[in-house]
Amino acid sequence: MEPAFFGAMRKRFASLSRPGALFGALALLLVTAFSGCGHYTLGSSAKPPFSSLNILPIENEIQAPQTQALLSQQLMDALSQESGVHIVSADGQATLRVRLVHFERKVASTRSKDTVLGNSFLLYLRARCTLVDNRTGKQLFKNREITASAEVHDNGAYNATEYQTMTVLSRDLARKIRDAVTGVW
Repeated sequence: MEPAFFGAMRKRFASLSRPGALFGALALLLVTAFSGCGHYTLGSSAKPPFSSLNILPIENEIQAPQTQALLSQQLMDALSQESGVHIVSADGQATLRVRLVHFERKVASTRSKDTVLGNSFLLYLRARCTLVDNRTGKQLFKNREITASAEVHDNGAYNATEYQTMTVLSRDLARKIRDAVTGVW
């Protein structure tokens, strides 16, 4: 003997086995699901208060030579993908100053036969960024610290591996700087 509640529910859902009711339920489900997707926009809908950006040469205060050249290229590439901001060489509506201020290498794991030697390392790259609106002279943000990290595994040629990882590290830092520049403050 089944409880009255389950009997009533069984009768109610029995009508869904009819083709018209099933089609109607499916159509309602699809309309509900896709109505939310109609208003979705990729990325941030907020636009920065400037349309042209001058990027000053990146200052390198760390012991990682040529990192500023690599970051400069990665930053130009990342910002050129933004539709609302155009990179200019001079007289931009805003100016971005980037200083590389910290590079650190930490041991993430050691070798099983010699715990003094590292097996993998974590690399950290930190920059301080200042963004100024040239039309008003107002600093949109000042000395904002942005950090990126990456892991390097020592496969016998650590220097070459670290050099290759610097590309990944600088690309990650460039994307974070881009997000800071084009995002909402």
